[in-house]
Amino acid sequence: MRRWFCGLALAVLASELVPASIQAVTITLRTGVDAALTPLGQNVADPFWTISVQGGAFVAAEVAHTGVICCGMATVTAEALWISDPSITAGSSATGWGVGPMAFARRSFDLTGIDLATVALNGIWRVADNRQGVYLNGNLLVGTATGSIGYNANQTLQVLAASGFFLPGVNVLELRGISANSQFDGFWFSGTVTGNPIAVAEPVTLALLGLGLASVQAARRLRS
Repeated sequence: MRRWFCGLALAVLASELVPASIQAVTITLRTGVDAALTPLGQNVADPFWTISVQGGAFVAAEVAHTGVICCGMATVTAEALWISDPSITAGSSATGWGVGPMAFARRSFDLTGIDLATVALNGIWRVADNRQGVYLNGNLLVGTATGSIGYNANQTLQVLAASGFFLPGVNVLELRGISANSQFDGFWFSGTVTGNPIAVAEPVTLALLGLGLASVQAARRLRS
């Protein structure tokens, strides 16, 4: 009987153990950078962000040429760069958004293996000409579903842990903007997604669990 209880205690202890340290995962989301977070060159295609203008198909966004940056757009921090549609022409302020139609910039990120209850998103975003909103998996996080919320200014974006907005696997972040004059149009974003990996039992924990269960089985055999 004593051996049976000892084995059961070991099994219960092992089942309750959690890895001593869980390294938080950080996914950095920035416009106009490569996988190493190095700023891209002017008119270079962004490998992560796509853009749709006037209801067109989503295509790779491009880093905006300095000739299409104006009116306070240069005041953003250098960690991220302005991106726009591929119709940008060097030395020209025309980006082809047109007057009034919505433009969309999208970026996906994968949360496979991450505990969604711990995931949070923090960032800063801008749109030139006018910000409309930020969506996560089709849900409006900040902004308005119609109209705009102002021209080219920093706005913070925060999604707290356990918000219910994140999905297992691939998630899609979308920025929306409206052009007032078809000039100097673009998106700018810098943020991070953080979360903890789903806890997985360590080898020592699994060994304790196996030993405990084996002891329980052995005790049952002796009793029978």
